[in-house]
Amino acid sequence: LVLGGFHLFTTSGKGIEDIITDLQELNVVNVAPCHCSGDQARQMFKDVFKDHYLKVGVGQVIEVDDLR
Repeated sequence: LVLGGFHLFTTSGKGIEDIITDLQELNVVNVAPCHCSGDQARQMFKDVFKDHYLKVGVGQVIEVDDLR
């Protein structure tokens, strides 16, 4: 699981694609980008990681045992 503010709101679509590819090559299974990752980045991560994308926010509890 990679979780946090990715701060990609000023990053190009190609730049975000490159980061997604890098994470896949590192065998990252679940991603949870916070609001400061930017709307475009969050949507792109959701499109790629599908059921392994977690929508997160302040105060949310994530149980590691519940990850897919």
